[in-house]
Amino acid sequence: MAEKFTYSFRVKWTTLLGVFSFGILVPTFFVPVILGSEEHFLWIFVATLISFVIWEGSKLIQALILYFYPWEKSIIKHLSYEVASIFVFSSLVLIVGLLTYNALVSEVSISISVVLQNIFVSFLLALLFIAINEGAFLFGKWKASLLEQERLRQENLIAKVESLKKQLDPHFLFNSLSVLSGVVYKDPVLADRFITKLAQVYRYVLEHNDEKQVPLQKEISVVEAYCFLLNVRFYNKVLLDVKIAEKPVYVLPLSIQLLVENAVKHNRISDTSPLELKIYTADNTVWVENTLNKKDTQVESTGIGLKNLEARYKYVIGKSIQVEDNGQVFKVGLPLLTEEA
Repeated sequence: MAEKFTYSFRVKWTTLLGVFSFGILVPTFFVPVILGSEEHFLWIFVATLISFVIWEGSKLIQALILYFYPWEKSIIKHLSYEVASIFVFSSLVLIVGLLTYNALVSEVSISISVVLQNIFVSFLLALLFIAINEGAFLFGKWKASLLEQERLRQENLIAKVESLKKQLDPHFLFNSLSVLSGVVYKDPVLADRFITKLAQVYRYVLEHNDEKQVPLQKEISVVEAYCFLLNVRFYNKVLLDVKIAEKPVYVLPLSIQLLVENAVKHNRISDTSPLELKIYTADNTVWVENTLNKKDTQVESTGIGLKNLEARYKYVIGKSIQVEDNGQVFKVGLPLLTEEA
């Protein structure tokens, strides 16, 4: 994920402590003046001001380097550019400050030795700044990662509770039993198949609900059985088209079934407007697509189903689902796993 540009001008106590420390250190050990003299204290003021400019400038450089060369892309490039940029910047600021002071306030002998000493101080400044700020940045990332893991763990627990409470839509069971009572005497053969498919769906729920993932083909088999039950209820007005890869891939249990259930819940199904469902794989994703023909009286939707599905995928495999709606077709993409956990 790309980093955001996050520089902001804020003076903290750590900043003041750092600049005052270098403001005292540099004139005392690296500038040829009499200690305790007026010129010495003037140098302390100037060095503190220069240190502050270096500190804030280095913060800006760090933000730019983090934006253009984040840790995730290349650690070596990130650190190399950061060290080099801050070193050059701090060296220039120190030398310019020294020359400005020399021209406006007091003549100080600027020899090669003085320049090298200032460059050495610049290098120490660069290393110290990088150590402090990168350490704080990485600690913040680590803390944020822990909080994110805890949040996902909580969402996964909520999703599991909702899944256990819901299993399949209770209305589905009621409707299935109503349909069964209507066909059991009229068409015993169909009733027998209906009972077999209903048992297959609920057996799958009981056997695989607690598993992290299941083979895609097994999930599709249950979805086909689920659609058979729907077609008995809606007189073959649910049209299912499945085109999936033959290679062994996995999905979360009941994930595709949930999407089919949502499609039935929110769309009108009739002779003139059958529900068209397409399930296909592309680019390590299984897509569940349905035509949109929303009911005149909309069923209240809280979005909990999709939110739970998103939370489960983020927790189990660290990836998000994709949702697309163009007004005519609604589709959801679920990331595929290529190895069984």
